[in-house]
Order: sequence, then structure tokens, then C-alpha cells
Amino acid sequence: MKFAAIFVLLANAFSAGMMFLASVFISRYGGKDLFGFFSVVLGVVVIGAKISTLGLDVAIVRFLPEYRFKKLSGISAGMQRFSLLITFGVSCAGAVAFAILLHFVRGYAPVTAMTAALCLPMAAILAVLQSVIRADANVSRAVVGEAIVRPACFAAGLLFAYFSALGELTQPSVAISYLIALVAAVLVVAELVRRGNHIRWQERFAVTKSQIAVWMGHGFNLLLSESATAVINQAPIVLAGLLLSASEAGEMSAVIRLAMLVIFALTAVQSVITPFLSRAMSRENQSELQALVARASGFAMLVALPVCGVFIVFANEFLSLFGEGYESATPLLQVMLVGYLVYAAAGPASGLLTMTGHHAIARTVVCCAAATMIIGAGAAMQISGLSAGVWVSASVIAVYPILLAFFCKKLLGVDPTILSLRFLLKR
Repeated sequence: MKFAAIFVLLANAFSAGMMFLASVFISRYGGKDLFGFFSVVLGVVVIGAKISTLGLDVAIVRFLPEYRFKKLSGISAGMQRFSLLITFGVSCAGAVAFAILLHFVRGYAPVTAMTAALCLPMAAILAVLQSVIRADANVSRAVVGEAIVRPACFAAGLLFAYFSALGELTQPSVAISYLIALVAAVLVVAELVRRGNHIRWQERFAVTKSQIAVWMGHGFNLLLSESATAVINQAPIVLAGLLLSASEAGEMSAVIRLAMLVIFALTAVQSVITPFLSRAMSRENQSELQALVARASGFAMLVALPVCGVFIVFANEFLSLFGEGYESATPLLQVMLVGYLVYAAAGPASGLLTMTGHHAIARTVVCCAAATMIIGAGAAMQISGLSAGVWVSASVIAVYPILLAFFCKKLLGVDPTILSLRFLLKR
């Protein structure tokens, strides 16, 4: 597990770094408007991919370890294939709707609209395949596609478009580069699934309607939680693009992308411990649950504190990397950094509630936070502009993880916050 945690951390650091550099490259050589376009499209793809899975990607990680433990191989194989089929169908329908919106409502060229829309099913299929691998506790392999192949291929595509093919960055070239990166990631993860025999195609498809109802019911709760989390992280960018301007969406994107680097370690370690949380819960081992989340919280804060400190002190310098005109967002970045630091201090509360059967509580809290984000940040931007929107967004990002941690303590008797380190000291 220690090796997996280190590898996942390094992979997520690579992904965050490469996507940050790609964002800087687009902003400096394509301008604020192009960067705003990419940020809005990426935000919609991230949210749309979560919705397209119907929560089955997380349900796979929740149920497959249990099925494997009970040696229900037919149900395991059936769940994997069912999830892939449903995700493919829903994501294709979403891609058509997204393409129509981009072309007929926003006025983008057909090639740009179609290419950006095709990113949606690719991202959704990638999420399900990664969950199939993660459910077998192969968390290090599970991140290869999204955290290594995708950002590396995207960066290579941007460099090729600018220095070799076109001599400039355009909306179609950025969209095509990202689509190629997602296709490459899907192909690599599919090969890992084949080599590891994670989907046993030869097994009989032994699935009943009642089992599908359980998955869909659990998946629906997870869908709302996962989609709402994506909305919380991406809504400020999308709202700025819709309510303000592409230029201000670019500023908001720069602020969000830098601030989210504070929690990349928490995201990495949460993906590592998720299958272990499910296993500990199935054994009703509360001490193991507490030890897992305490180590996760400590590890996350070990990275979050220095990253946040450096970014607060050198906020102006980091924003200037995106090009001229971003330095004015320095106070906004510092506010958002504090919000994400509190987020990191709350620990893996959402994953803990989800994997221990309290997904309804997690869903309610996260969905309320997402609704507050959309309504509050949207109203603030309409009334007072970008600055007010950032303050509201940072407040939501800081408060809702604390509520999740409160319910973890109340329902499970497990403290997921940084304060849980006291339990490790007593052992």
C-alpha cells in the first residue's frame, strides 16, 4: 500500500504539473479567450463524464471487493459489463447534446463542437475502466491512463500544433489535442484491463434485475455526490464563462487550477484507500478504518501545507506565468487557497461515508453545497463581479467538507480530519 500511495502521489503530481503547464501554454500563446474556452469545455467534460457513469464507476469499487470476497465471479463480470454498456450509451447521448449546444447556441465551428463533444464519452469510459482496475486493489495501475498518459499526450499535441503543424493555437487544435489524449488514455487502460484479466469476459453474465436495482440505487446516490463534487470544483469557471466573459473565465480558471494543487495529495491518497475502506467495513473493523483515514489525512496535509504556503507567498509570480493581466487576481488566488487548505484538513470524509454505506448523507451534503455554489456564486458574479464569486466559492469549498467530517464522527465514530493523527500517536 505504501508503494501504491507513493506512485499515485507522483502520478497525480505529474498530472497536475503537466495540466498546469498546458494551461499556461494555452493562455500565453493562445490568449485569455482561448484559455477560457478550454477551461469551460474541460469543466463540462469533467461534469458530464461523472453524470454519464450514473455513479456506477464508484459502485464498482464499492461492490466488487465484496463480490470477490464471496467468490461471486458471475456477478462481478456482469456488473463490469453492464456498467460499461450503460456508460457508453448515456455518454454518447450527452455528447450529441453537448455538440448541439456548442454549435447552435454558442456558435462554435462544427469541427470544434464535434471534437469537444467526443471528449465526453472518452472521459466516461476511462473512468469506468479505471474503477474496474481500482476495485482489484491495483490503484497504481488505475491512475496510469488519466494521470500519466492523458496529460503527456495532451502536452505533446499542443506542442505539435503550435511548433510544427499550425504555428498557432486555435480552438480546433486544442480540442483535437485533448481528444487524442483521452483516446490514448482509454487504449492504454483497456490494455491494462486485458493483461490483468480484470474483466473476465469468459464468465457467465449472471446478473438479476434485483442486483441491477441495487447497483442503480447505489449508483444514483453516488452519481449525485460525484457530479456535485465536480460541479463544486468546476462551476466557478463555467459560471464565469456564462455570466461574465471568456477573459474572466480564464482568470477564474487560473485561480482554481493553482488552488486545487493544494488537494492533489488528498485526491491521490483517497483513490488509494477507497478499496481498503470497503474491505475494512465489510469486516466491521472500526480501528482499521480510523487508522486508514488518519494516515490519509496526515499524508495529505504534509503536502498541502507547504504547497499552500508557497502559493500564498508567491501568488503574483505564479499567476504571471499565465501571461499579462492575471496579476490582478492575486488576492482572489490567496482566498481560494485558504478554502482548499481547509478542504484538505477535513480529510477523506466523502470517500469514507460513501464506502461505508452512508452515501445518502454524503449525497445530501454535497448536493446542497453544489446548489449553494451555483446559486450563491452565480448571484455574486451577477451583482459584484468575479471577486465576489471567488469569495462565495471559497466559502462553500471550505465549509462542506467540515460537515462531511462531522457526520463521519457522528455516524461511524471515525474522525477523518487532520486531528485524527492523535489516534496514531496513541497506538
